[in-house]
Amino acid sequence: MCTLGAIYGKYLFKNRDMEPGAGLAEDLLRGHGRYRYIGVAGHASPLERGLNSGINQAGVAVAMTFADYTPLTEVIKIRTPRGVLIEDILRSAGNLADALRIAGDCLLTTPLVGGNIVIMTPEGGAVIEQLYPNYAVQLITQPVTVRTNHFLNLAVPGKLAVNEENSKIRLARCTRLLVSAAVPEQPLTEGFSVERISQVLANHEEPHPICRHGGDAQTVSTAIYDIENRAMHYVYGNPCDHPLAHYTV
Repeated sequence: MCTLGAIYGKYLFKNRDMEPGAGLAEDLLRGHGRYRYIGVAGHASPLERGLNSGINQAGVAVAMTFADYTPLTEVIKIRTPRGVLIEDILRSAGNLADALRIAGDCLLTTPLVGGNIVIMTPEGGAVIEQLYPNYAVQLITQPVTVRTNHFLNLAVPGKLAVNEENSKIRLARCTRLLVSAAVPEQPLTEGFSVERISQVLANHEEPHPICRHGGDAQTVSTAIYDIENRAMHYVYGNPCDHPLAHYTV
């Protein structure tokens, strides 16, 4: 149960949260294809493959959250992990159009685990909401975009295997805090920084805090991707307790 989002053309960020019973281990991985990339590989299940989030040398950053009818540890037994698509985009996409083409080809042919995928690049981004066999794509036009564990655009006929109240409160709070963190006298996204975003991701406001310390979920890590500088700021653990380390592609 994660909180992720983007600042237009500047940053992509994610708190990776896990529910009781899911694996908490994760790795930082580097790879290359058409482009070099770095990202986070989670191990919520032994069947996980690919990356949960990452950025490549072209400045294409991608991250995902979970939303499906069946809990992740069960649905991943019959569907392809979304991390496979995330890593394919990082390996091969040089811009937003490339990323959407790769995603579209995959979603038409591959039964993926459901969820939100946020893409951000220097020239803009998109949100893909997908629950096999359907998906919806929204181009990002606003300075702040946030997604959690429910859908805003994709209509689904059944109940998702997530706490929707929790998800909706985190989405609203994260959006409010990020919008209020903008510097009014600076245009659009110029008032944001890694420090400001990390402060929001460390928020403990109840109910359903963004930074989580057990109970229904634990924040496993925080990753903030700097699009302009092709860099990753990352911590394994809660962002309120530990500084983020800096990595470059």
